[in-house]
Amino acid sequence: MLSRCLKRPIFDLIKHRVTRMDHNLFDVIWPSLQKYHSNSQNSRTLDSAYIAPDYECYVVFAEFLDPYIRNLHCVTTTGELPDQYYPCFFSDIGTKDENENFQENIHAIASYDIDPSGKYISAATIDACRNLENFSLPLTLTINQLEETEKRITGILMSNEMSVIMAEGSSEDEAGNYYTLNEVLERPSNIRVRLEAAGLLTPINETEMSNEKRLHGKHWPYGRGVYVAAAGDVAVWVNVHDHIRIIACTEESKPGQIGKTYVRIAKILTILDQKLAFKRHPKFGFLSARPSSVGNTLHITVVAKLSGLSKKPENLKHLCIVRGLKPVETMRTDTWKISNQQCLSITELQTLQDFIRAIVNILKLEKEIVITNSMNITSIFANIFRKKKSSSRKFKR
Repeated sequence: MLSRCLKRPIFDLIKHRVTRMDHNLFDVIWPSLQKYHSNSQNSRTLDSAYIAPDYECYVVFAEFLDPYIRNLHCVTTTGELPDQYYPCFFSDIGTKDENENFQENIHAIASYDIDPSGKYISAATIDACRNLENFSLPLTLTINQLEETEKRITGILMSNEMSVIMAEGSSEDEAGNYYTLNEVLERPSNIRVRLEAAGLLTPINETEMSNEKRLHGKHWPYGRGVYVAAAGDVAVWVNVHDHIRIIACTEESKPGQIGKTYVRIAKILTILDQKLAFKRHPKFGFLSARPSSVGNTLHITVVAKLSGLSKKPENLKHLCIVRGLKPVETMRTDTWKISNQQCLSITELQTLQDFIRAIVNILKLEKEIVITNSMNITSIFANIFRKKKSSSRKFKR
């Protein structure tokens, strides 16, 4: 991806540029290069490497980041980007009866289940992020700024309005607890085990590299933490790459019910958008330390068991990519992590609908292959029994 978007003429044009926070081109691309070096044997995708140390990078290095972001989000590579839509979680753009059918829309969306049988989807998560407008990204925050942002965000997370949403699914009707990052990073750590089991430890797992101070800032891990809902199905990370990163998982008994999880994250984001001012670009939408998460910032990921399609991995990858999905291999050859690529130039609701349409199509192909294989096995057994019967008749004669 870097080699495609950072050709020699572009490199020569921007190689001496520096942002006002003293970040140069190497500061932008070094995490990707380090990830490539450490993962080259595994040939894993590195598109989501963190490469924006401050907001100004999106302007200063635009000649490189513009095509890079378009590639990440599968957006047209020519022409001007359309303006990013403002948050639109429960209705299509331009819908006249938005307020009239608001609750009906929420109820309909909450009922979305991509795998009612539970045979193919074993887990699913949805995450989104936000960054405060009047503060730089966590990498460059001072101690006072880290304390201030943490205080502002946790204050809203622990408010009565937010507690109602956080308490959903809790047997004792409790909202949740806030843990400092030191509590998460220490070994052993009960909260780390809980988050990892639920698939909510992503911000830590995906960035454990040797140069922690350079990647996270010289004050790491001070002023960071995670708010975890009592039911253990929502985690709100504070000052880990982004000021706010929300990750929610589906119920263990209903892993394909992503509609309910989407509605919950949408409600959390709606409250945050009302209470805080976030950094926003007219074309790139909500800015993030991760170029893969600009736009509406919404990412949906499912863990899918595809025993039929996974027999030909390259074909499966192609099927996913042409549908706007990003497939990632896991330790098990028949199990894949699949997520949406685009969250730029579209609304949150469109991101959800496009993902559901694409993943349901993949699951339909998997079912057809399984049925076809079963029919082939049945016909093979039938032929075997026919041969046995004909042989026994000949023997009797």
